[in-house]
Amino acid sequence: MIDADIKKFVLRRLLQKAGEPVSAGEIKLAIRSAFAAAFTEGDLDTIIQGLEDANYLAGCRDDLTDETLWRLTAKGTIQAQQLIKK
Repeated sequence: MIDADIKKFVLRRLLQKAGEPVSAGEIKLAIRSAFAAAFTEGDLDTIIQGLEDANYLAGCRDDLTDETLWRLTAKGTIQAQQLIKK
């Protein structure tokens, strides 16, 4: 159940960014700050990858920093907006 809670948290967090790209590092830091559980880098990468696989997030590689930046897709935005209303 915590996995679903984390995914919902990430969607809501990215919705607050209003389309601004967010680094994987920033997403991971937010998760670690919001949840008491200890997560490995692999755990967090799996959560982010799962959101991408479900078409809630889209990532692109920044050539200058070699970091992946993430944004909500249309599907992710709709889902996040529904979570905010609950």
